[in-house]
Amino acid sequence: LAVKLGDTPIWMEGVPRGKYTGPSSPDLQFPLRGIFYYPWYPETWSVNGKDAHFIPDAGKYSSDDPRIIDEHIDALEYAYVDVAIASWWGPGTQKLSRISLLMDETAALKSPIKWTVYYEEEFTLNPSVEKLRSDLKYLKKWFAWHPAWAHINGKPVIFVYNEAGCSVADRWKQAAGNEWYVVLKLFKGYKNCPKQPNDWHQYGPADAYQHIVGETVAISPGFWRADKPQPDLARVSKAKFCENTQKMVRSREDWQLVTTFNECGEGTHVEASSAHWGSETKYGYYLDCLHKYH
Repeated sequence: LAVKLGDTPIWMEGVPRGKYTGPSSPDLQFPLRGIFYYPWYPETWSVNGKDAHFIPDAGKYSSDDPRIIDEHIDALEYAYVDVAIASWWGPGTQKLSRISLLMDETAALKSPIKWTVYYEEEFTLNPSVEKLRSDLKYLKKWFAWHPAWAHINGKPVIFVYNEAGCSVADRWKQAAGNEWYVVLKLFKGYKNCPKQPNDWHQYGPADAYQHIVGETVAISPGFWRADKPQPDLARVSKAKFCENTQKMVRSREDWQLVTTFNECGEGTHVEASSAHWGSETKYGYYLDCLHKYH
């Protein structure tokens, strides 16, 4: 089942348009620049009744609007992003059409950007191996067949937002087998886990720059949740963010990650907001730094 908004197909849950029969896109090559992306608007323009502190130039948009998605893809290309990592809470938790729209628009624009999801349901819920297998099957059915889905070593990529503990790595190893390229969030003692994922990453918006040698670099422009009176990380200046971007590039780590493109409710976004971090370009100085240093 499909409906159209103008000339753009917006796909609903019905019959998948494709079938996963093997890698749907060429392997990505390290090092890679990734960015965390949030397709959950207008539902999350406020947190616990408090509006986001920094509204982007596009206003309080909808993640269902293909014009907004096209603007985002343009901004991601400008920032030399290789992989966009879209927040996902499992089947039925958000509109199925939104992930499809992101990839459809990317393909229509002939953009080289690839997509994957950030599997957030792992955090605190500790899904069983059976649940993980079911969700991975769902992702292959609905999304991973798309030519805009990220692949490494012939496997579809998935990022996981998890808590600490080697049991996480054990469950994901059992569930994914050798069929997925799994990137877990690292924690203290992660190297000692007997079962290891394909890779590790860090998600830590309260730190402007984090470098875990041999694994990843993560940079943040700031962190100020809408429902908090003070920021956990005050907005990083242009000079400092450009410096951190340079350091990230020079690290040559496989995963060079930006937290985030548009998590406005937590105030961690680099999306253009000329009232707060404007520049001579339409993109704002955070994206300018990412454009300049890559």
